[in-house]
Amino acid sequence: MHEQRAKLLAGILAASETTDGPRAECLSMAEGAGVPSDSNVILDRVTAQLEALSGGSGGGDAVPPGTGPCAAVEPARKRALDLLLAHAEPALQKIKSRDFSLGPDELCAMEAIIIADGSRPSFLLSGGRVAMDDPFVGEWEGSLVASRDAVERVAKAVGRIQPAGGNASYYIGSGTLVDRAERLVITNFHVIEQARTLHGIAMHDDGGRLVVEGDFEIDFAAESGVLDTRRFRIAEVRLPEGAGAVFGGIDAAVCRLEPLDDGVTLPDAVRPLSPSAQYATGEISSMALIGFPGEPAKNKGDKVDWNFVIAELFGRRFGVKRLAPGRFRHGLGTHPLDTGKRAISHDATTFGGASGALVVAWLDDGAPGFALHFGGETVESNYALSFARAQAALEPLGVPFG
Repeated sequence: MHEQRAKLLAGILAASETTDGPRAECLSMAEGAGVPSDSNVILDRVTAQLEALSGGSGGGDAVPPGTGPCAAVEPARKRALDLLLAHAEPALQKIKSRDFSLGPDELCAMEAIIIADGSRPSFLLSGGRVAMDDPFVGEWEGSLVASRDAVERVAKAVGRIQPAGGNASYYIGSGTLVDRAERLVITNFHVIEQARTLHGIAMHDDGGRLVVEGDFEIDFAAESGVLDTRRFRIAEVRLPEGAGAVFGGIDAAVCRLEPLDDGVTLPDAVRPLSPSAQYATGEISSMALIGFPGEPAKNKGDKVDWNFVIAELFGRRFGVKRLAPGRFRHGLGTHPLDTGKRAISHDATTFGGASGALVVAWLDDGAPGFALHFGGETVESNYALSFARAQAALEPLGVPFG
């Protein structure tokens, strides 16, 4: 299992060396078929990009190193960088010689490298756009420019689902406005279940729908450093026939909103979702998620606190709106628990909180949404409910498809 994971990570890094375009478009189809040839180039790139973060790039105002608010975090970031390099260098040397027997800390270092070198970035959004001075832009620049308007339109329709008074440190998942006139948002079934069981938000069953009695909301602003909110109350939840969490059923739910704050209007909804089979078979591999990744929930390493390292790579900014590009990996039914053959897999960078994020074909005309992310392991195997399979269950709930 570890060797398979190491081969996948090696292939992603190898692709980053051999393309003049977005890395997500040219990952070798065979895991382990490619290995990075020059570990020094990769490590130098990681070092430069983390040092650029300390200079305030990526959507913030640049400040001289060692001054201003960044000065307080530079020692922590340097420690994270030192830990990353110490374990990544021997790991890269191993895979260069096609030795994929990596230890737990070496595997975690490789995953962190995938994020830190820009192979699978997670971009902060501001006004629905990625700041082009973000140090992780790199070779994604062409795709970001080409998809800028479509990403902005989709991003404005994405909100953070949370209890009343929620914030970037206190929320449940992500949701996307799919019908403005009817005020309908799509998210995961398990997001609703967690709202009820973990957060105690009262709801009662009323003939195939859940009437929300407690305080439950979605905020369509929720970008880094934004004080204003754009909140609406979640008043009702519609569940598809066969609803279930993760692989246990159709992991989707449709929420009906009501106004909460005076003078606040809904954003435009995303265009009708796509049930096209081509997005479930890998024919069109470009994809991205827009959602609210939270801080990693567990440490898979041996001797190193990789949660600390990943937090530094994210600038310690979690629970705010991000764009995470990636690549289609596997088709329907490839996970042994996916007996209903409803889930596709991808390799975008995600953490808890991204549940319910819309998966979009960001480089296609109109950036159609074609799946709903529900969980997995960052880089290794993330899963999303394919609308090619779920259309029949979601249309009766009011979800528009094109």
